[in-house]
This record gives sequence, C-alpha cells and structure tokens, in this order.
Amino acid sequence: MSLESIEAYPWFLNKHLDLMVNERLVHTRFNAGEWMEHWRYLLARMLDMWLAARPRRFLVAVAGPPGSGKSVLAEQFHWLIDRGIFHKEAHSVALPMDGFHFPNAYLESHFRRLPDGTDIPLSQVKGQPDSIDVKSLRQHLKMLVGRPDHMDWPGYSRFTHDVVPNKLQVHHSANFVIVEGNYLLVDRGIFAGIPDLFDLKIYVDGPGAKIIANLMERHIAGGKTVDEAKDWVKRIDLPNARIAESSKSNADVIIERDGDDDLSAVVWREKQTQLSATSPTAEAAKPSSSPATPPTNTTAATPPTQ
Repeated sequence: MSLESIEAYPWFLNKHLDLMVNERLVHTRFNAGEWMEHWRYLLARMLDMWLAARPRRFLVAVAGPPGSGKSVLAEQFHWLIDRGIFHKEAHSVALPMDGFHFPNAYLESHFRRLPDGTDIPLSQVKGQPDSIDVKSLRQHLKMLVGRPDHMDWPGYSRFTHDVVPNKLQVHHSANFVIVEGNYLLVDRGIFAGIPDLFDLKIYVDGPGAKIIANLMERHIAGGKTVDEAKDWVKRIDLPNARIAESSKSNADVIIERDGDDDLSAVVWREKQTQLSATSPTAEAAKPSSSPATPPTNTTAATPPTQ
C-alpha cells in the first residue's frame, strides 16, 4: 500500500474548509483523528488502484441514500486530489448524477399510474428511478470511459430545481473522475450494467437520524415548508434510500459517517469476512442479505426495465 505517499500531518488538519457543494457553501474539515485512522489509509488504497489503472481514466462511483453526504465526499476527494495530496499527476473532477433528472417540463407532462388507477405527474415523484434519464446517464458514463478531448456533463440547480444542460465540462486531462448519485450501484432493470463502468464503487451511509435531518434542512432551504419537507422525505426520499440500500452489496468499500459528518468506519468488501461477526463494525458493514422491499404504493420501488 502507498501509505508513505499520503502525508501523515498535512497543513489543513483540524481547519475549517469551505467547499462549494450543489451551489451551496459547505463548511467541512478533516480532523486529525479521522485522517490518521481512516482518510490516509483510504487514499493510499485508492492511490494503489489509480496507479494500477494508468494510463486509463479512473472512474469512482459514490452512491448511497439521499442525505448521506455523497456530494460532500465527492468534493472532498476532488479538493484533496487537486491540491496534490493524492499524487502530483492526478487531475480530478467531481460530477453529480442529479443532472440526469428529466427536465421539469417533461416531468410535468409525463405520468405514472398508481395501483388504484390514478395518474400522477412524474414531478410528484421526482428523484425516483422513472424520473431519471438513465439512457443519457449511461451514454455519458461510457463517454467518460472513452476519454474524449472534451465532453459536457449536465448539472442541476438547487435554486431553479431543474436540470442545467452542459453545465460542467470534463477535459481529457481529468484522469480521476468521481461521479456521485443514489443509484450508481444499482445493477438491475434500467440501471443494469452501470456499476461495471466504474473502477471503484463506494457506498456512503450514516445514522438514520442524521440523514433525515440533512434532508429536512435541504428541502426547507430549497423553499419547502416544514410539513412539505416531512411529506417529501417520507414519500420520496425514504423509498429512494431503500433502493440505494439494496445496492450496498455491490460496493467495493463502505464508508460510514457519524453524526458530525466525520468518517467513523471504512470497510473494504473483501475484509468483511475477517471481522468478528459480533463486532459493531462488522454489523455496520455487512451487506443486507434481504434488501428491504419498498412500499407497494410506488411503482418506482423496483427500477423498470427498458
């Protein structure tokens, strides 16, 4: 492992760092304890994988339930790599999956039929699998693998709550690409085969109470009332989280965040069998043997075939 290549006491430890995440300023940090216990070993393992993949572009998927901190983690990786902490020849970009929602005009004019025969516009279930242009997502991921001289990537505005075509640009020089999104590790239905496009698959998780608090804060900041935010979390975000959770076993590494958004555990998949079956870390890292079945009142519970 390239542990000696990752500085043990970099200058930014315990300092507040401001990152732009989804158009909002997020205050974050790397504390000394989590750096020595988790970050340094994680980056060293990733460095070994990146070096082994050269000269190919290295693609990382960061998946997990909504509100788990995927976007922040992706931007933290990008920040570290672009400051030379990782490797002087590594050049990164962090890309969101959110830009592959269908535009609002499409969502308002296309419908889902519920079991009781009622038709509702897809705008009412925005974020669930049938509100996402998975065909375009797959095409763009394959372009990333092909590494053209230049390519565009759609973004998403948290202010207009709509997609922004060609918002981000990816240059050929980017040899470490982080893509974050709820369903990137889902390998069935319309998402089948997408996890195979990545060199490293990361699943991010955290305490349920913290995830729900993050979602409430996000929705209220986006203009929803408290009651509207509660309804959206219950009706949309939690079913989406269960779909994401069903893909946890496809991860190469599981990263757990604590209530302070610090890394509390990093478990590589092949090491799970080496942990004590009764240890808290083993229980937290163990993939679910029978993924939870989403509620029957949403037809998006299982990604549709296409």
